[in-house]
Amino acid sequence: MSKINPVIFKEYDIRGKYPDEINEDAAYKIGAGFSEYLTHKKNFGEIIVGHDARLSSSELFEAFSRGILDSGRDIIDVGLCSTPFLNFAFNKLKSAGGAMITASHNPKEYNGLKLIREGGFPVYKKDGLPEIEMLSNSEIPRKVNIGKIIKKDFSADYINFLKKYTDVRRPLKIVADTSNGSAGPILEKFLDESGIEAEKLFFEPDGNFPNHSPNPFLPEARVQIEKKVKNTGADLGFILDADGDRVFFINEKGETIESNHIYAYLLDNFLEQGELCLGTASVSKIIEDVAIKKGARFERVPVGHANIKTAMRKLGARFGGELSGHFYFRDFYYSDSALLMTAYILSLVSRADKPLSELLRPHQKYFHSGELNFESKNPSEAIEKLKKEYSGRLPDGSQGRQSFLDGLTVEYWTPSNDGAGWWFNIRASKTEPLVRLVVEAESKKLMEEKVRELTDEIQSDML
Repeated sequence: MSKINPVIFKEYDIRGKYPDEINEDAAYKIGAGFSEYLTHKKNFGEIIVGHDARLSSSELFEAFSRGILDSGRDIIDVGLCSTPFLNFAFNKLKSAGGAMITASHNPKEYNGLKLIREGGFPVYKKDGLPEIEMLSNSEIPRKVNIGKIIKKDFSADYINFLKKYTDVRRPLKIVADTSNGSAGPILEKFLDESGIEAEKLFFEPDGNFPNHSPNPFLPEARVQIEKKVKNTGADLGFILDADGDRVFFINEKGETIESNHIYAYLLDNFLEQGELCLGTASVSKIIEDVAIKKGARFERVPVGHANIKTAMRKLGARFGGELSGHFYFRDFYYSDSALLMTAYILSLVSRADKPLSELLRPHQKYFHSGELNFESKNPSEAIEKLKKEYSGRLPDGSQGRQSFLDGLTVEYWTPSNDGAGWWFNIRASKTEPLVRLVVEAESKKLMEEKVRELTDEIQSDML
């Protein structure tokens, strides 16, 4: 029996190039292995499965489903859908397990699987994925009584859920871009049923992604929507990734809004006293500031959707946010939903008498570098070097405070800094030979200075 290429078992999901790394044979074995894993966990019953618009998704869906059916389990088939739609349907049914055939925002030659176990917890390297890899590579006997496929449509339920959080009080001029991904059909229904007019860009699912990259985090993917918003005088725009779980917003000037700022805006309007919100190790201090202002609590967690979903559930947080455009909600089963975030933001903008750029200004008090990537043959050595370099007092007399939640964070941020506060986080990539750096400061000049300083430190190891 041939083994599955181990390279596809990533930190947070299963992902690889089709068909060289992931193919129908691997998908069948993973389907059988996932079913066996759930049985070991005493989770019986059907598995709900959906897929994105990638060219190989239908083939992988069929193969993965056969693996489950041959194990004796039924499948609830929700067809072409977004990842949040699959999560919604999974929690609605309280299924034994769930699977989304997708490579998220990766280029078109990739595909993969995101798996969910009972209770809505993600399956990832720290929780279940190694066991599934082992089981998928073992001989699992085909059951005499195989399962059956049951098709179900949760569109009406999903749209009704989103409408509960939508309160658009005046007509808005909106531009929406779904990147030729799988969220286009459900978003179109939601907008129509909510009476929201929008200029629709690339709503047709197309696994070739012919108009731009399926990753809206890349500036080149946002060129068309930024131009359209600016040239048409729209109030705002928003762009989703290929599986519809990430969203970036565009202000009326055609400028992409930092996830830090739109998340702070959400919290400032909806977070209540005593509630908990989460952010990753790399989000802005403005998130903590807003939580304190609201009499709420803020906690950081390691970067990665599986980490934040798990923490959301365990800690009972109301909201969570990442730099990557993922936003998480207690009301959405502690999971991420680009469309729920969009419903909240559209509602807020419709109530305001100011443009979005002005509404966000109070939350733009710090200067954040965004995530900067550096190739590194030995990320742990690069991080250890900075740990030593920034362990004591700097020449200006400031004392750094170190923490190790996710890589290394060093803060030079105290009331005595008098406008000279700054901090940085550096962590190793879980999937590539890279280190990822973010720097934030109270002034743009200081942020840029510290980016140069830290860049020199990191790159000196590459010579």
